[in-house]
Amino acid sequence: MASPHRTKPYTELTSLTNGPPRYLDQRAFVERVLAELGQGTSLFKVKSPTKMLERTFYLDMKNMCVYYDGSKKKNRDTSVRISKIREVREGEKDFSKKLKDLEKNLCFVIILGSTQRALYMMAEKQQTRDKWVRGLRYAIQIDQLAEQRNETDRNIRDAFNMADKNGDGSLDFDEVLKLLKTLNADVKKKYAREMFDAADTNKNGKGNNSVLDREEFVNFYHRLTKRVEVEEVFLRFSRGKGFMTLKDILTFLREGQKMKNVTDEDGRNVLDQFEPDKGLKMREHMSADAFRKLITSERQQLFNPAHKLIYQDMTRPMTDYFIDSSHNTYLAEDQLKGPSKVEMYIEALQKGCRCVELDCWDGSDGEPVIYHGHTLTSKIKFEDVIKAVNNYAFESSAYPVTLSLENHCSIEQQEVMAQMMNSILGDKIWRPQADMIHIPSPEELKNKIVIKGKKLSKAAEEEHNDDVSDEDEAAEVPTNSEGDNTDGDGHNTTSSTNNNNNNHTGTQERRKSQSSESKKIKLDRQLSLITTMKSVGLKTVENNPEPVSNFTVISIGESKTEKMIHSSPNNLNTITHHRIVRTYPSGTRTDSSNYNPVPMWNHGCQIVALNYQTPGEAMQLNHGRFLDNGRTGYVLKPDFLLSDEHFGLVTGAKDRGVCKNLKITIISGFQIPKPNDSEKGEVIDPFVKVELYGVAADANEFKTKVIENNGFNPRWYETCMFQVTVPELAMVRFTVIDQDRARDDFIGYYCLPVMSIQEGFRHFPLFDQHGAPFKQSLIFTHVTLTDA
Repeated sequence: MASPHRTKPYTELTSLTNGPPRYLDQRAFVERVLAELGQGTSLFKVKSPTKMLERTFYLDMKNMCVYYDGSKKKNRDTSVRISKIREVREGEKDFSKKLKDLEKNLCFVIILGSTQRALYMMAEKQQTRDKWVRGLRYAIQIDQLAEQRNETDRNIRDAFNMADKNGDGSLDFDEVLKLLKTLNADVKKKYAREMFDAADTNKNGKGNNSVLDREEFVNFYHRLTKRVEVEEVFLRFSRGKGFMTLKDILTFLREGQKMKNVTDEDGRNVLDQFEPDKGLKMREHMSADAFRKLITSERQQLFNPAHKLIYQDMTRPMTDYFIDSSHNTYLAEDQLKGPSKVEMYIEALQKGCRCVELDCWDGSDGEPVIYHGHTLTSKIKFEDVIKAVNNYAFESSAYPVTLSLENHCSIEQQEVMAQMMNSILGDKIWRPQADMIHIPSPEELKNKIVIKGKKLSKAAEEEHNDDVSDEDEAAEVPTNSEGDNTDGDGHNTTSSTNNNNNNHTGTQERRKSQSSESKKIKLDRQLSLITTMKSVGLKTVENNPEPVSNFTVISIGESKTEKMIHSSPNNLNTITHHRIVRTYPSGTRTDSSNYNPVPMWNHGCQIVALNYQTPGEAMQLNHGRFLDNGRTGYVLKPDFLLSDEHFGLVTGAKDRGVCKNLKITIISGFQIPKPNDSEKGEVIDPFVKVELYGVAADANEFKTKVIENNGFNPRWYETCMFQVTVPELAMVRFTVIDQDRARDDFIGYYCLPVMSIQEGFRHFPLFDQHGAPFKQSLIFTHVTLTDA
């Protein structure tokens, strides 16, 4: 990597869900529903099946919020902004115990924010429930549309209203300075005073006490947020004029943004989309304001918009893809005593996960449950999880979802499992023809659910239940110094009394049970028949490495996989040519931490299962990996991982002629948020960390300087250069960090594959630790990706 150096600045609303009755005019119907909800209706807040609080709820479309009265508790927040509502669900789509034994057709659930906090509601009549569901969804649409049209001005006005404590519609200079701090803008007092006086056009203040009304403050804000670095790009391509001609626009797209096959019509389309001034548009001229909108638009961001679509071949065998996958999906916290939640399956599927895990155990009432066996984690019903999968499997992607079953159930409850899946999932379950010998493709399995687990032999399936080897993750906590000593799906085959450093509550109990477990379990015939992705042991595969015709998967623990990567990488890579390899975190990770998924991907492992509930580096890399290919949850592996060449050959990437030079200039940031735990009034000192992930030879990082007291519009103008030997596997992660005396604080990240990068002047958004985007926060860069 070249030494960092500072560079010079570059010289209409949809209808309500399900629609109104046919005989009513839609507009009149919508207005009637909103008017009725605005007058208030009686609803119940459901705390439990036996505890419900009746309140009068109102939908306030003027202030875009829902509020209620009737609470006797002081200081209780009785309103929710529409912008905070993530989703509204009917009762039958939620499986919380809070709705147990209640009439689902009267219930609905309001899901708030990225934390998935839920408000459980019940109406007296289904008609009232339906009006609230439809009305809230309509309000969400209106709020999102307003946000898209003019989010900046709306946020400024909201901030102004909050700062206007006495409600007189104006702010004096001291109040404006305080408001700027809440907006994370720290400017010199003299400069702020000059901008304030320039914006005070109405002269509404008394005597020497000047004030700004709301619209004056909006003007003041825009003056303050004028982005010099963007204007420099505009001046460069407009050749010093106050506007860009059609020729200038085409030059910017072709030379500045390195876009290919740009036509005059493309330039005119840009004008039509971004230039609001009809006079300028008629003359084929673009203003600086329109250029600012263009350069920050989604299609001009760092991530290639073509890769937001499905552009890869989806007809290859499933073995040819990386597959977005979750480990112990049901767990919301740690692996030993935390809660299990159905909501974790919903959240994972909504985020694009295509392989979820179900640890199945006998329930006390004859119905199977899911939990982390032999621990203090709570239990959820198998049936509720299957219902959630049925409702949410294909919400984010039409491509197949795999249910990875860890089967610890008796024959009787295995039969119940099979009945439930057949009844609830029905035709969604993939049931191949008996004579099928090829491995199916994601395209073949579209909108299908694949069940992974142990299978009986064909002869046994035709007649009766039988024994199969018990190979699962039930004993994934290693009990010796070698770490994972597993076969098949991770079953520990070695007994040991050695303790490890993570011997928390429940671990010894698990070991006692595991050491006495038989290596054989009874498998129900009906469950075997619907299980179509067969789990096999690693030893079986190592003894028979040749291609197979059946659809098989091998689960290998983290430690064993790492050992194979270091001692026999070619062997691991060869196995992944013809079989799916699933990796999972070591059992010592009782805190639900994650391993680095990159080495597993580098060696062709398809299902790299991660603890979805734990934010951090691993989940950020996973997020970046699966932004690709239309966020289908399936990314085609590079050609060299699909051929009979062994992985070791890719280290000779220079001979392959595919080496790239990646040059990144971090120019500036815009509206960078404060860390979650920052003190009130604190202004951040941000810097950007750029990390390259991929094969070992490509691992590298770079840090910008720290910009003190400016999270509003920090400017860095710093450049780094990376040589990328295997660009097909490489990823870049940007992390924005607040430097602090005690410790540096994470603010946000962005991660993407190198091959999805667009060259030129590009912005990218920031995501919080849970993968939710920050509104309006951007980092401005200039990027080139050239042959080495």
